This record gives sequence, structure tokens and C-alpha cells, in this order.
Amino acid sequence: MSDKQGAKIVLTASATEMSDYYNNPFYAFAAGFSNEIIPLWFLRKHLYPPTEKKNDGTAKYAPYGLRKVEAVLLENGFDESEIATVHPFDLDTFIGPSTKVVGVSTMDPLGMGYVSKTYSSLVGGGEPIISIEFRNLMKQRNLQRYKPKKIVGGAGSWQLEDRGIQDALGIDCVVIGEGEKIVSNLFAKAMKGEKLPPVIHVESSTEIKDIPTIKHASIHGFVEISRGCGRNCQFCTPTMKKRRIFPLDKIMKEVEVNISEGAEMISLSTEDIFLYGSKENSFIPNKKAVLNLVRKISSYPQVKAIQPAHMSLPPVVYDSGMVKELSEILIEHSYFSYHGKPIVTAETGIETGSVRLIQKYMAGKTLPFEPKEWKEIVCQAIGILNDNDWYPLATLIMGLPDENEDDIIETIELIDDLNKYKVFLVPLLFVPLENCTLRYHRGANLNSVSKKQWEFLTKCWEYNARVWGPSFLERRFSNRSTYIFVTKFFLPSIGLILSPYYGKKHGKIMKDFVGNMIRGIQR
Repeated sequence: MSDKQGAKIVLTASATEMSDYYNNPFYAFAAGFSNEIIPLWFLRKHLYPPTEKKNDGTAKYAPYGLRKVEAVLLENGFDESEIATVHPFDLDTFIGPSTKVVGVSTMDPLGMGYVSKTYSSLVGGGEPIISIEFRNLMKQRNLQRYKPKKIVGGAGSWQLEDRGIQDALGIDCVVIGEGEKIVSNLFAKAMKGEKLPPVIHVESSTEIKDIPTIKHASIHGFVEISRGCGRNCQFCTPTMKKRRIFPLDKIMKEVEVNISEGAEMISLSTEDIFLYGSKENSFIPNKKAVLNLVRKISSYPQVKAIQPAHMSLPPVVYDSGMVKELSEILIEHSYFSYHGKPIVTAETGIETGSVRLIQKYMAGKTLPFEPKEWKEIVCQAIGILNDNDWYPLATLIMGLPDENEDDIIETIELIDDLNKYKVFLVPLLFVPLENCTLRYHRGANLNSVSKKQWEFLTKCWEYNARVWGPSFLERRFSNRSTYIFVTKFFLPSIGLILSPYYGKKHGKIMKDFVGNMIRGIQR
């Protein structure tokens, strides 16, 4: 496949998505930061190095969505010898005169997602790294020289239509939505040189029977255990989709594929691990199904770590016994630690402490409980999780439509209530995503943040610095003398440099914010 003629079909993604971030999925958030200070070559080497290669030069591990596209093609008449799934830095090797179509998967091509919009403006103020690398991919030399058909899909593909930038990037077709049922026909047309529709909107949710099993290993050993959420939060796309549960035998086939090709971690792709096996329109956890799933995966030979992607908090309160039994398994297969103690972590959404905003925009988030109980649910759930060595990563949204100062005050009060717990808080600016109810509302902007919103943002990161900073540094500087030097001398010196820089960009509040972050780590 890597001769001078090139592969007929090449599948790829940008450099920020074709990396395992030194086998830490949470480091991938940093790709949403802007890049005005650190050289790109340094980031490519030390933040998102390329995935391993097979002997033929193709990627040993690839993003899960790209592996799904590959599987669809292989199950619909395309031959393995026709397809090369590669890192973008290797496109010159695999694109040639025989290349008919290049498929690109993208999560956030223009940096319009929640993390990118928030932290590109907060950390630097320039273009996010993730969008820089997507643009670099689309400018790749052999893409321009041989002009194969270019098909782009993935969770962030809607941004290309939204910004009207498709033609400028030379993209022939953008697929928006779940593409399993259309991909093979689309690639077949491209192989024949036929004209492709500029944009395809797939409105329906793919049924489980039409979703293929991956044929090769995914980055971080991802396997899909469920798709969609069904809680109908108005600011989010996955929650608008109906929840579909994958059968255990289908999941185990993907575990087998990942392990057989060298993976040791199995990551569970889901909107809510605690609702695996629950009925379609029910938000009552099925304890037996959840435990059976995790026991089955943990007992598979060579599985050393299991990492759930997402969870919700109400099931934790509803069945704390499920969490306790699940923890006993997952702690034995933990990848992360806190002060040397193994822990379990997963992403969850707190979003706000305002009962009014919960009721207005995300009433389904609290099911099977009532919106008025939300703050109690959050604190009780985090407490139960902490008691069982779960330390979650939790998002909060600032600037939802119609948000007022009282709403922010309620959220700040909730953050104060969480001070006695262990949770990593990720404050985000509201972003109107494609296919969500709030799609046509104005997004929040850092330049118009109120004093109370800055207080909310500051409280989150001061908390994170105090709770997580020392543990983070201990893992990297085990030598006590080095640790003392970094915390007592190096970080304060960095603070003296960064405080004026961010103060000039965002004013005194941001200058004080950086200083407080450094002091939080030193405590």
C-alpha cells in the first residue's frame, strides 16, 4: 500500500487526534488551547506524538470513529489491501496517483467546541492547536498534488458547513451525523470519480445491527458500549439522541480486537456507564448488567486497565451499592492515581447550581429525581463516589442563555459545597452546538464575562490547583529536592512572567487568577 502509486483509499485525522497523548486521554483537552508561545514542533513531540506504526507504515492505533469507517468499508465489499489508515505526517507516503479518496475524521476542526472556545481565549487568546493541525492536514502536499476526493465526517464536521469554509479547504463532501449506513456508497461513488453531494445530513440514529465491529485497534482501546443519551439537555448534541445499548458479545469482540493488537487499556465509549443495560426510556440503573459488563471485560486476558468515558450523577445516588461493587473491580484495573493511591475517574456534567436553569434547559439531567433536588444530588453523588475512590472530572457551563447573577451565585455556592470533596472542575463557556435545541442562541464570550462569572471561573481553578496540583507534580517529580525546587522556586518564577501577560490580555482579575493558581499548588 505504501508504494509510489499510493493506496486507493486513505483514512486519517489531524495530528492532535492521531495521538494517545502518552496514553492519557485527559491530556487531549490541551489540544483545545491556543498556541502563541510554544513551538508546534515541541507540542508534536511532547504533547501529542504520533501513534505507533505497523511494519507497513500504517497506524497501529487510530481514533475510534475512523476505525468504524474502516470497518464499514471492509464489511461492504472493499478490500483490506485498498485501505490505508495513517497518521497525517505519513500522507506523502500513502497518497499517490492511484489514490481515489481520502476520508478524514474530525472532532473539532475549527476550534468551535466547548473546550476550544473556552481555553483558546483563556490560555493565550489565539487559534486552538486542534484547528491549526486540521488546517495543516488539509494543506498536505500530496492532497493538493493528486487531488483525490476528500470526505470529512465526525462529531465536529458541522463546523465546516457552519463557517462556509468547505470549498476553501478543498473538501468534496461533509458528512454530518452518524454515517454508518451511507459511508460505503459514498466511498464507492468517490472511487468511480463521481461528483459527491457537498453536504449530507444524516438525521436518523443508526440501529445497533447496522453498526459494525472495528477490525483494528483504536487509540486508548476504545470500545462502544452505548450510543446516545436521551436526557435531552438543550445545550448538548449526544443527549438529543436516543440511547442504544450494545450487546455484550459485540462489545467483547472489540475488546478482543484491541487486546490482540497490543492494547492494554480498554476505554468504554458511553454517555453513561451507570445506565448500561437500562431500558431505553428509563433512567433507573441496571446494576446486574453494569457489573456483568465490567466483570467480563476485566476477566479478559491482558486487560490491565479499564477507563469509563462518561457517567451521570443521579444513578450514583439511586444505587450507591452498584458504585461500591463496581469500584471493587475498577480499582484493580485503575490507570490513574491520587497521591499514590489508585483511583477511578470519568467525565460527568454538573453544568450549573441554578435550579432555574436546570429546570429550563436540562430537566432530564436529574432523572429519576426532580430538578429542585439537583444540588443535593451533586453533593451526595460526589461524596458516594469519593468514598469508593472515584474522583470525577466535572464540567460546568458559564453563560447559558438568560443566565443572570443569581444563577451564577447559586453555582458558586455549589462549588463552595464541593470544597470537602475531590473532583476536577472544568468551567466552560456556553457554545451553541449543531443539532442541539439552543443551536441558534448566542454563545458566551470571555470578553463579556461579568465580575461574578470571573469569580466562578477563578473558584474552579483555584480549587483544582489546590486539590490536584501537588498530586500532579508528585507523579512527575518523585525526587523530593526536585519537587521543592519546582513548587517553591520554578512555579513562582513562571507566575511572575505569566501574571503580567494574562493581566495585559484580560485585566487585573486574570492577573490575580494566575497568581492564585500558583499559590494553590504551593499549599
